[in-house]
Amino acid sequence: MKNLRKVAFSLKNWLYKKQITSTIRRMDEKVDHTQWSGAEFYPNYFKPFSIGYPEKYSPQGVARSNDIESEVGELAAKITTDFKDKIVGFLGEDTRLDDIYLFWYDPNKREEWSLSNSWHDDNVGHRIKIYVCFEGNGNTPTVVIPNSYNKPYTPRKSEIARFVGRRDIENAQNQVKLAYKSGDIAMFDTACLHRGLYEEPAGLRAVLVMEYIDRKKANIIAGKSPCGPAMSRTGKVTFSQEAYDALNETGLIDNAIIKKNGDRYEYSLAFL
Repeated sequence: MKNLRKVAFSLKNWLYKKQITSTIRRMDEKVDHTQWSGAEFYPNYFKPFSIGYPEKYSPQGVARSNDIESEVGELAAKITTDFKDKIVGFLGEDTRLDDIYLFWYDPNKREEWSLSNSWHDDNVGHRIKIYVCFEGNGNTPTVVIPNSYNKPYTPRKSEIARFVGRRDIENAQNQVKLAYKSGDIAMFDTACLHRGLYEEPAGLRAVLVMEYIDRKKANIIAGKSPCGPAMSRTGKVTFSQEAYDALNETGLIDNAIIKKNGDRYEYSLAFL
């Protein structure tokens, strides 16, 4: 029964990708992907600090928090400002900070392999993702194949097998390991083939993840692809007052999808 559910989910996911293909193709036409290989690495970029540890991990050994407090938000704003010209210059003037979250991976908590362990693109077209590493020894890198853009966007048939649970972890000749350690930053376009190298002697990894995308595209395809705050149409990211103020100063927060609730700011497509 479990395998049948996996097959059904995989086919449903495939149909979703077919439904958003024309939208992604149309809205990504303006992006000149020849100006960037799609992957960059910045060692010793910031002084890391403790972000704590989650109480629970998933069976894949991962945990995520969508609550952004002041110190993390202020660092996120600084990095966003540092790279804003590059991000907006590549993705276009309608770029927003689409999602931001803390992410932990602990190999000692892993009971099964994550889908992100296999080669894939994120099925959202052009999107820049930045990893800000607070804790890591480089043994759990993200591996990217530069210039492997899925463009014009076409749902890969390998996605059906990936969502059923068939792993594709063969090394590629031109792959690049973004082996980030504490204090490092890695950046890549999720339209390029990439995967998490979880099977090597992996170590604990704690990172801040920031994702930037064309807001109009994300508003349309969210729910059928992993984009939008908390990767859905109804999920939310929350900010402290100081985190919101700092990020709002960057000009890449989309205030059409933010509301204040008590002493927190909530960021969600549900507000559209």
